[in-house]
Amino acid sequence: MNPNENTTATKQLRASTPPSLASVQSPEILARPETASSATFRTDPKLLDKVNESVSGLPEFIGEISVDDYFKHVLPPLPGHLENKVGEVCNILNENGTYNTTTRRWTQFPQDPNAQSSHETQVFLPLAEIFDAIVQAAQQLEPGMEPNFKLVVDSYATPMSERGDDMRPDGYFKITDKALREMGKKCEVLMKKEGWEDVPGTSEAPHGTTNERKESLQPLTKAGEKPKKPPPPPVYGITAPQEFKKQDFMEDSENDIIKLMWNMSSILALDPCRRFTLGFTIEDRWFRLWILNRGTLLRAQAFDFIEDQRSLVTVLLSFALSSAENMGWDPTITFSHRDSDNRRQYNIIVNERVYQTVTTLSDYSADNPIGRATRVWKVQDAQGNTCVLKDLWLEHDRLEEHQIYENIIQDVENSNSATPESKAKARKVVVDRLLTPLEHCRVKVSGIADDDTNLVILRGYDVNKARTVALMSTSQQNPRNKQSFGFSSPDDQGAEFITQASQDSGLQVPQRVVHNLQETEIPNDQRYHYRIVFQEYATTIYDERNLANTLKAIADVLLALDWIHSAGWVHRDISDGNLYYYKERDIGLIGDLEYAKKVENQSHRNVRAGTPHFMASEAISDAYLFYPITPKPPRDPLHFVRSYELRGPRKSPLGVVDPEDPPFNHNALHDIESVWWVLVYTILFNEDAAGPSQNTSARQRLMNKLFDGRLNNNSRLPFLRNPRFNGCLPSSFSSLEPALQEYAKHLTAAFSAAEKDYPIIQPLATPQIHEDCISAFYTEPIFEAITNAEMTYVKIRAQDVPGSGQKRSGKHLDEPEGSQRKKSRRMLSVPMID
Repeated sequence: MNPNENTTATKQLRASTPPSLASVQSPEILARPETASSATFRTDPKLLDKVNESVSGLPEFIGEISVDDYFKHVLPPLPGHLENKVGEVCNILNENGTYNTTTRRWTQFPQDPNAQSSHETQVFLPLAEIFDAIVQAAQQLEPGMEPNFKLVVDSYATPMSERGDDMRPDGYFKITDKALREMGKKCEVLMKKEGWEDVPGTSEAPHGTTNERKESLQPLTKAGEKPKKPPPPPVYGITAPQEFKKQDFMEDSENDIIKLMWNMSSILALDPCRRFTLGFTIEDRWFRLWILNRGTLLRAQAFDFIEDQRSLVTVLLSFALSSAENMGWDPTITFSHRDSDNRRQYNIIVNERVYQTVTTLSDYSADNPIGRATRVWKVQDAQGNTCVLKDLWLEHDRLEEHQIYENIIQDVENSNSATPESKAKARKVVVDRLLTPLEHCRVKVSGIADDDTNLVILRGYDVNKARTVALMSTSQQNPRNKQSFGFSSPDDQGAEFITQASQDSGLQVPQRVVHNLQETEIPNDQRYHYRIVFQEYATTIYDERNLANTLKAIADVLLALDWIHSAGWVHRDISDGNLYYYKERDIGLIGDLEYAKKVENQSHRNVRAGTPHFMASEAISDAYLFYPITPKPPRDPLHFVRSYELRGPRKSPLGVVDPEDPPFNHNALHDIESVWWVLVYTILFNEDAAGPSQNTSARQRLMNKLFDGRLNNNSRLPFLRNPRFNGCLPSSFSSLEPALQEYAKHLTAAFSAAEKDYPIIQPLATPQIHEDCISAFYTEPIFEAITNAEMTYVKIRAQDVPGSGQKRSGKHLDEPEGSQRKKSRRMLSVPMID
């Protein structure tokens, strides 16, 4: 459909809402269950699987850097007055007997850990004593100096979070309330300036560690009873987790790595106030430092902490005196309060303006340790205005979402600029149906530099200079793969042990080196920290409970896509989580433009993006599937065999790529098909509260068949060609079956028309396709049938419908990270056709 043509359907579509819909009200958004778990490392027999799933987003290969490079680019810098006094601190430790220069070992470690019979928790407990001695020695040089972090060694401590008690590190650093208050001062000043009523004062830690600790304290003991051990601080007050083993065998090292990755990933996932996290492992005498940020995972070479006094003093003193910011905290987001449901809320700074969170709309993308870590909140400003704030880490070469929005609007105007009226009309149609950006920013560290995983967090270190090593020695997957989806089974082929001499001793550091890594790149997605605030807070199609509102929103979405596609743009990530019904204006909205792309050059292949549940069949197959099959001459009858599982260009039996085949690219028809899958998903995964389905088993089979989240699903294309629900829908939904069949018929015909001159692809060879699809379901009879249909969620297999921030089956296919994500419950007017 040409957006400039005043067809009958278009006129009717833009008319006022019929009386039959006037009484349709959007119900309150239903409360959905929260994620909760009480698994621990010592009690959950399935923990290894759980941990492997959690760290599946980590790379198979990582970078290893020298200890000196780690100290220079990662370790928190010492305060200026102590920067050159590490040697003096060591001298004090030598003089007071903490370190024995004759035996070249710490007095607290008269034997190597591997020679001790005690449990490893007891063996490494003296580290806390050494930490205290180092701090006291520094205080002799700088009287009045107080540490910002305290080392805790206690493998039985279980730092709590809103999700449960999944973490149990052998040790960690606990931040002081003073350090948190210092970091929260800027937010406090801004809130007072803006006139906020409740401003965190200096008597309360901005991240709430003080209050949370008080809430969890044990009751007072009775006279004569032994005082009970105080509980550990919450996850929000710890950093730099540690894992210890007495032995340095490979299995010990790998066990430490698995648990450390779990703990570091958990800190980033659970606490939105973190930019990165540090950590370290010790196997016998060998001390190794780590850093995990949203762009990469690095480790340092191991050093001998028993003998290398200076290195251990440098590390522990740097941790003790570091600012919260240099230990990974984000000074632009601070704890605000706990709401009536005891959930943590935050104050977030955007362009020197503070927004306070009301509820979390989406956060499970943050569970992926490396990736965008998108979090979305419903927020309020100082005046009480409600809006939506999105926080994420974008690849350094990606456009910010507000720029994409502005470019789309500009191109829509330019493609409809024949008259001022047509230009204004085009702009209005699209602007009215896209989420409206209010403000945006690149998050700045200390108010100066744009936060960046490489330039700021790694202080300019070139990750490409790091040595490539396998994260897990038993991981022998294809070295070309940048992402690991779980740890493989043991396999030592292609690897061997080598040793590296310590600079200060004759001891050997066991290391694993994997051969044939010339083609392996260290995953390093340089990212910048970005925030954007949207005006509309609306209901996602997933959360909308009124079917009439859902269809109205979908019609609006297709109308907006008509204009957007005609301007040369595709969305590429249509799902029920980024399409909205906006009750305040009775309109449908499109959100999350971060994957939208202008289709300019079809000669280059674009990497796939999207959520498998809603991806078009061709996008999943990564190939064109609707072009006519041209018979080959008899001399080459097997040149090409058509298959719906075809991945990539056509090949001869010998694997030779047909040079005439174009690279596959996402086009407008794929967006339209994704909208169709949203409709299918909606009527399958919802029940009519007043008249449920009478054939739930058939519905369950169809749900499992079409929406299993796999990229090799062979059932979806045949279903698109011939959609049959076999009587499994509620009676009130049944009028939608022929509507979806007609929609699919128009769409598959449009695909065939677009590919009839293959390898030339003309996506809009059927210009009225958007109107045809709208006309299929946006009719008076259908709305009369479903006006009073209030939907309730259907169980997904054996799992309840996930709550806010929880995962649904199917990963979001991203370029390049492959991270999982679920959209927010945010934002969304179309009359109908008789």
